[in-house]
Amino acid sequence: MSGSRPLFLLIATIALSVGAFAFTFTVPLQHRSVASPTRSSVTLRMGMFDGIAKAFSNQDFKEQDQQVRASHILIKGQDDDIMIKKTFRVMREMNERIAAEPDNLRQIFAEFARRESQCPSAAQGGDLGLFGKGKMVPEFDEALFPDDLERVPPPGAVVGPVITDFGCHVILVTERKENNDQVEEKLARND
Repeated sequence: MSGSRPLFLLIATIALSVGAFAFTFTVPLQHRSVASPTRSSVTLRMGMFDGIAKAFSNQDFKEQDQQVRASHILIKGQDDDIMIKKTFRVMREMNERIAAEPDNLRQIFAEFARRESQCPSAAQGGDLGLFGKGKMVPEFDEALFPDDLERVPPPGAVVGPVITDFGCHVILVTERKENNDQVEEKLARND
């Protein structure tokens, strides 16, 4: 084993100076207080293979490009306490109606959006259309596209209040899907 160490050090020194490859190796370490050797894994990442890996990845195209169709109710106000109280009042009223008519969730939400929302989308029942992560404010991304897959709200979920610079939002997830048209969208954008 001791004869292979100088060769290994020579190869590692050349690789470091050239920056030519990435590799993982395991080196036995002797500890004076422990009779048996232990192993430590070290990973070195260098230029050439990193460049090759980047050539096969494309940040424009993601494996799981989620999209969601959602509607919302926006409550604006100067006083945060009043705005939040009004949002909870709307949510309570809506919850009572939905409990009485659970099959009419979308219609009830749209009715409340038309009546209570202070967003131009109120005329369409609060419908925001189909959108992906990064298209709305970051607080929407946190609520609708959480990193923890257990917390992803399914269609039919009412999420809120979500507080943004615009005000308090109550969001209804109406559809969730994978974006399978990424190539067509990229070509249509022509960038």
